[in-house]
Amino acid sequence: MEQTEMEFPHQGKKLAARHPFFGPANSKTLLENIRHERYIAPTFPELTSFIHHYYDTNTPRAEEIKEVMTTKYFVGYTGILYLPRKKEVCFIDHPAFQRDAVVDVDSLLSRLKLNEVRARVPVDEIETGSLKWDKIAKNPFFIAVSGGEEGAEKLAEIASKHTDKKGHIFVPDISYFTAPQARIALIYSYDKGKSLTVSLNGSGYSINSYTFGLIAK
Repeated sequence: MEQTEMEFPHQGKKLAARHPFFGPANSKTLLENIRHERYIAPTFPELTSFIHHYYDTNTPRAEEIKEVMTTKYFVGYTGILYLPRKKEVCFIDHPAFQRDAVVDVDSLLSRLKLNEVRARVPVDEIETGSLKWDKIAKNPFFIAVSGGEEGAEKLAEIASKHTDKKGHIFVPDISYFTAPQARIALIYSYDKGKSLTVSLNGSGYSINSYTFGLIAK
């Protein structure tokens, strides 16, 4: 298939994604394929901007994005580090993976010590689960994973285009963790497109992931 560029705005800049998409595969394999072809893996904020830009357009690309979101999911390369003792969730872009394709918790802990954390969210008293689309932009988890309030507003707009006009933020119960845990962020449309779901519980090894490669300019 011929490769093309899909341009989209992100935080005041113009980025370009390579099409066709990479996938389906696990997150580590996708990353290896992206790097082999000399592209850059998108963070979850960049993925958010990409989907937002194309989701509501009347184009074959929009239909392809919706097809992936309703049958599989997109992965954004933002690591989620759960710290049960601190009751805190940290967001660190471009995580490493272990041989079995799960997110490398030791690598994220090392980067935590180097202060490479993009965002931190305490787990207490924050609403999770299903939210109406107009509540998404102020939710700390949506804000953190998408790179700020602008990203959360984009997720809210995407959710508003779904049948139920809701967004779901899936966060595991940190009280069951006895040690730090690592995950990766996913986005998909739950129940055949009824509501938007952002999962902060992707292990990395599922073979149902899709993503794109960013073109370095």
